Amino acid sequence: MKTKAHELWRGKPWIIPNVLARSTLIIVVAIVISWLEFAFDVAKKTPILGIPIIFWTALAIFLVWLVSLMHLLLLRASNTYILRNDGLEVRTGILTSKSFVVAPAGFSDLEVSRTVSERIVNSGNIIVRTNGDIDIKMVKVRMPLKVADQIREVMARPTVRIEGQETVTEKK
Repeated sequence: MKTKAHELWRGKPWIIPNVLARSTLIIVVAIVISWLEFAFDVAKKTPILGIPIIFWTALAIFLVWLVSLMHLLLLRASNTYILRNDGLEVRTGILTSKSFVVAPAGFSDLEVSRTVSERIVNSGNIIVRTNGDIDIKMVKVRMPLKVADQIREVMARPTVRIEGQETVTEKK
């Protein structure tokens, strides 16, 4: 009787630090532009369609903020990472979905890359290399060192195959 492989970890790109950083930047830009509009007395004097410039500025800044967040939201919606006791699966795409599965036999190398800001918020990218020279990139992973250790543990486990039975994974 075949059973589904046990799921050890499931993740999606961790976008909260980027959302907070972009939101903070937009607020600072909005404050500076508003201050300049009031300092040069432009905020109330020049209405377009009967609406003061300050409100048009606020609308434009809000739209820029939404567009800047759209990429992050699409990234989160389109990527899922699943670590099972028999391999790693990376699903990408929204309309056209792709699924990459790396079995322990096909695993070659693992790399964790983190910028200074990613180290501060404990996130980063994990690149899994396979024997087939394919790089699978897991972006914006929360606690990437811990996840990388879990991946290494699964991928380094020896696998025993017995004819007519499902794969048995030996515990260290």
